[in-house]
Amino acid sequence: MVLACYVSFAALGWFLNGFGSILPALEDDIGERASLYPLLPGAVLLVWGLIVVRRHGGIDGPSNHARGVIAGSIALAVGLVVMGITRWLAVSAIGALAASIAAAYLIRLLPAVLATIRADDTERVMMRSNAYSSVAALVAPLAVGLSIAVGTGWLPGMAIPIGIAAVAVVISARPSLADPAPVRAVEHDVEPDVEPDVEVVPPLRAWWREFTVLGVSIMIEFCFVYFAATFLHDELDLSTAVAAAGAGAWGIGMATGRFAVSTWPPPRTVLPSVVGIAIGFVMLWGVPNAAVAIAGIGVAGLGASPLYPSRLTALLARFPASPHEGSARGSLASGAALMAAPALMAGMRAVSDVRMAYLAIPVLLVVLLALANPFSHARRTASPLPSPSS
Repeated sequence: MVLACYVSFAALGWFLNGFGSILPALEDDIGERASLYPLLPGAVLLVWGLIVVRRHGGIDGPSNHARGVIAGSIALAVGLVVMGITRWLAVSAIGALAASIAAAYLIRLLPAVLATIRADDTERVMMRSNAYSSVAALVAPLAVGLSIAVGTGWLPGMAIPIGIAAVAVVISARPSLADPAPVRAVEHDVEPDVEPDVEVVPPLRAWWREFTVLGVSIMIEFCFVYFAATFLHDELDLSTAVAAAGAGAWGIGMATGRFAVSTWPPPRTVLPSVVGIAIGFVMLWGVPNAAVAIAGIGVAGLGASPLYPSRLTALLARFPASPHEGSARGSLASGAALMAAPALMAGMRAVSDVRMAYLAIPVLLVVLLALANPFSHARRTASPLPSPSS
């Protein structure tokens, strides 16, 4: 199941980061309304997260984990094919929505699965799974570009790797379908088998800080993801192709950092990440040199690499009796951040330029430091996640 989660995380990285590369070709096929497609995963995450946290509940059994990961991976591949196989807007939109729902489902499910089956080592496996996702995010635009260059269109470059990933998930997760371990349900009418002093859904005051820190961390990440190439093009006069390639330094930094951090104890505070991002920001924003700016993007990616896995793990640690409840709130934070980051940067750029828009980064870093309370956070989360009751 850990292997299946790694592959599924990589497929998610391929899908979410390949969107930007396929948009020009997709707009040529079905019109400018395709530019709204990248907003769908964040919108679905936000709406679904609100619904889930109000309903409560999740199935933590091994066989249910396997069925969920398999179904989500297959649905992601099928939805993507439907999105690109026709030039009819209605059919393409249905495929885009289906793929976005599958992606949102996997984003919510996968952390809960890892927190359940690797409760004693959650942060390390979360870091490694996101490292594979970062590698996929880096390779996806190159594969899409190659697919278009050889005349086959964008769909093979996006759909074939995600289809192969779905097959790999089925092969690796199928043995868990026969796992005889009992299924633990947490529903309205079922009393969870947990210690008397452990709440399935802790009160808001117990987890709001970790939730908000996770959201701010994701906002910082996607401010770079969405607008690094625009900065290089508009402010440093790089060509569109060179700017896009230079922005890939972010993915290199993220993947390198996550693989490195997964080999030793993860950082217990956000302070190293804030310092790394700040140094990269100064190199990008303050030095009028393309090479230094691209290096700065890579340094910022390296600094940001532990943020999402470590902050998500910190949120899951607040829900020891039900990782699915913590993961549902993590997906809600992800959806809100995926919608807020482009809106914030685009709004600031509209009233000024992309250079001034990037001043959102130091503001968000200050907010992150203030919320995370980096000098005391280590004492609160130094212990590993407790094993969920079964």
